Amino acid sequence: MGSDGILMKKYRQYLLPSILTSLAFALNEFVDCMVISNLLGKDALAVANLSCPVMLFFAACYVLLGSGGSTRYALLLGRWDQAGAGKVFRISMILGVMSGIMLLLAGLLFRKPMTMLLCAEESLRPMFSDYFTALLFTAPVLTTMLTFVCFLPPSGAPVVATVVNITANGLNLIMDYVYIRIFGMGMRGAALATVTGYLAGALIVAVLWKQKKLKITDSPVSLRDMKMTGMILALGAPPAMLQICYAVKYAYSNHLSMVYGGRTGVVAFTLCLQTFSLASVFLLGVADTAQPLLAMLSGQKDYKGEKAVLKRSYLLQILFSLVLVFFFEVFPTGIALLYSVRDEETLAIAVRGIRIFAMTYLFRSVCIQCMRFLQVEQKNGYAMAISLFDGLSILPIGFILCRNVGLDGLFMAYPLSALILLLSITAASFVAWKKNPGMYSSLFLVRTDMGIQGVLQLTITDRPEDISEASEQMIDFCRENGVSGKQAFRVGLACEEMAVYTQNHRKDTGDIDLLLRIREHEMTLNFRSIGEPFDLMHRTDEDMPENILLLQKAATSISYDYIMGMNSTQLVVERN
Repeated sequence: MGSDGILMKKYRQYLLPSILTSLAFALNEFVDCMVISNLLGKDALAVANLSCPVMLFFAACYVLLGSGGSTRYALLLGRWDQAGAGKVFRISMILGVMSGIMLLLAGLLFRKPMTMLLCAEESLRPMFSDYFTALLFTAPVLTTMLTFVCFLPPSGAPVVATVVNITANGLNLIMDYVYIRIFGMGMRGAALATVTGYLAGALIVAVLWKQKKLKITDSPVSLRDMKMTGMILALGAPPAMLQICYAVKYAYSNHLSMVYGGRTGVVAFTLCLQTFSLASVFLLGVADTAQPLLAMLSGQKDYKGEKAVLKRSYLLQILFSLVLVFFFEVFPTGIALLYSVRDEETLAIAVRGIRIFAMTYLFRSVCIQCMRFLQVEQKNGYAMAISLFDGLSILPIGFILCRNVGLDGLFMAYPLSALILLLSITAASFVAWKKNPGMYSSLFLVRTDMGIQGVLQLTITDRPEDISEASEQMIDFCRENGVSGKQAFRVGLACEEMAVYTQNHRKDTGDIDLLLRIREHEMTLNFRSIGEPFDLMHRTDEDMPENILLLQKAATSISYDYIMGMNSTQLVVERN
């Protein structure tokens, strides 16, 4: 499927909803902290930052289940295994509910020691304790809802995921003001606002589910099916570990900022972290766009499609990173003023810190995209190594730099750590590429079609002559790769009849992507188009059109699935 074909159109369709979803989360962090700071003062901003590890630990749970489950879900859909995909969804949701309840109970049990550990400043502990306790009660709602939302994009509903997140986080901001200013609930009101937002999101999902407007594949599970939990957790472990490492490094960074800068240092470092919320709108939005597409393509073994999507993602990551760094270098004072930080000492430290910290985005975005791709390719050890280094390298680097240059060393540790990680990933990828000649198509570590005699990709437009031209090209290509004339004709016939059926039975117009693979014993022909489902396998004999009867004679087997808003059909023609 060429770079201008269905995949890139689908990528563009997913990109805006993914960025808007990331924007919703950024509003929950960036603007939420701004509202808290303006309503309750700088101490409240510091408490919100000190509580960040708690929220990151919650995030690790729903990322473990949501990212791992949805990736496995998309892989199975790509393999035309709807029953298996449905079981993965059901198991992930069961685990999501259970994990939220367990987080609440464990947090209440260890509330006092956690308060002592995370809040070193004794004068802030009463406010921190109230906020921490209230946050614990958000865990069941957050883990359940955000696990569910992860399954919407691979189910072809990225817009619904966007609507849910924008509703939840937008209402959260409104209720922050209501609970804090009108009801005088202080920091507890901020936590309650989060729950209120996601309960509203759950209501939207419930209505759409009841109206059967969500096409999520769901299947009943038995105790024996729970063995699939291991694969879900294995795929979700790298991004979940990344969240846990965030919690560790941010907790340690808060400690360093307090030791080397006092309350002023904590506020300055908090502002640096707020830039990450803004950056994540674009950088994580791009990664979230690519992941379900990459998982589906990996399941279908469409490696050229993987390379096209991955290349587009890396280019966008680099472009957005350059724009973000420019913005943070030019307007750091404006960011500080948004949080009511106006005293000269704090402002000077914050501006210097933001400018140093911002260089992180030049290197780190590419690292995260690489980790996401390795997760899809089930290279879990490699992906886990990236997660661990990204999170834990800050501990020794930050300690050494702070001992030598003070608080600025903490700001410098982040871009330095990201640079070292990027160089390490590049070196490791180069070694893997060279050690396995022919296995990977580039440093992206995208696999090649080894063991396949020939691969042909075509795109059929709405021009009437395109179908016959594509059929002729496939016949010629088959003959060039040693396929007999009769079998080559069967492939050409299958191509023509399937393309005609597709154009006649979908509700909208658009391109059709074709992928032909020639193997020793068989030839597989994949069709992909955007539009409403038109499963030819569910037609009855009475209304079976003539071209499908011809198609059934030409193809040995036919498989169909509706994946991520795309009709995907695979035809197999055996070689005698």
